[in-house]
Amino acid sequence: MAVVTQIVTCEVCDTKTLVKFQVGILNQYPIHYSCPTCLTHIYGDIIHHEEEGRIEYKLNNASHSSKGNEEYILVVSGEFPSSKIVKSNEETFKAAMFSPFIRYSPHENREVYKYEVLVQTLPNLIEYEWKMIERIANLYFNNQDRFLEGEVDKLRESPRLILSSFEKDSSVSKLITTVFRELSSTNPLIPITIENVAIQLKTLSQDNNQAYVELLQLYSLDDLLKIQQELFSLFNAFIAHYRYLVPVIYMEAIERRIEDIKDYEGLNTVSFERLDRLYQNAYETLLENSTLTLMLDNLLIRSSVHSMNTRISVRRQEVVNLHDYKGLTKGQKLGYLLDNANILSHIFSIPLDKDLRNPIGHNNYSYDPNSQLIQFHSNNPNRAPKELFLIEFADKCFQSIKINLLLWDITVLMRKLIKEEQ
Repeated sequence: MAVVTQIVTCEVCDTKTLVKFQVGILNQYPIHYSCPTCLTHIYGDIIHHEEEGRIEYKLNNASHSSKGNEEYILVVSGEFPSSKIVKSNEETFKAAMFSPFIRYSPHENREVYKYEVLVQTLPNLIEYEWKMIERIANLYFNNQDRFLEGEVDKLRESPRLILSSFEKDSSVSKLITTVFRELSSTNPLIPITIENVAIQLKTLSQDNNQAYVELLQLYSLDDLLKIQQELFSLFNAFIAHYRYLVPVIYMEAIERRIEDIKDYEGLNTVSFERLDRLYQNAYETLLENSTLTLMLDNLLIRSSVHSMNTRISVRRQEVVNLHDYKGLTKGQKLGYLLDNANILSHIFSIPLDKDLRNPIGHNNYSYDPNSQLIQFHSNNPNRAPKELFLIEFADKCFQSIKINLLLWDITVLMRKLIKEEQ
């Protein structure tokens, strides 16, 4: 795989940066960094035209040339974490010779498979099949059943999809979540799965039918469909961000800890400002629909959907049942989701960090683009800001999408159970 270098010159202050990347499977490498001198955002894409044997640079706020005396060195990788921008000297130039591909290239069969899926198969699926999946989802949400099966059938020729016999709900659900099933290397619900929940509910329908019927009366099919529409909108946003998140997804796939590299490696493909809205949307979607998980926890742990944990209080406000919970503020709901006794809700609370969401919502944060350190400031002046590196925040975005996928699974299960009961 060829190593490509180029001198990129900031159009504002003329600072020169040697940009280095290794041509691999990708045909398009996003790039985003801030000029170390004037902090001007330099961003765009490096496009590899493999058939023509040429590289095209589409950069904003910068020009590029093959010659020049660089002041800084930037390593760009669309597949792996890469070194943060550094001043150019003999030591840093030698260090840049060890590219991300050398450090993270897969060797074991499992790693090679994951690499090919994440870096080749899924980008191709997103580019070619996702538009049709989006079209199918739109038909599904608008009850256009007479067109639905035909549109699903058109995807049977895809080399990236394996489709079983058409069945409306399950076929559409599997298409929508195909991308995400390949992403997740670990089950966030360990040691339980959605299948385990389904089995427990089936047993409950026989042992305590009254409580089971009460569960099925809380949400209608239309209610659940609206939640699925909201989730699909979030999944669509994730698809648009996928190419920026590949390095953190790959790190999980090969079981490498971001904690071990965050100080000196990060992402040179995306800005914090591009990712903050994705996290905020994932946060709001989870918290807004948290009643679904809490009702299941109440039922499975405390024998009734309305059996709230009485040990938890919210500003002396009595929360007797699930309807009371629905009336709480989002911040107050979080106290119930953090309950360790819960099976589902506790897991769903993992990405719900108000110390990130609130500063994002109020633009109360600061970001150093060179160190890639984000500080989330509290309204309390005596409280130190919470700090995350960009690569850690990107991982938070990924984890929140995985949890929202579990929320999707719950809506699918609930719709199935309601239809069976009708």
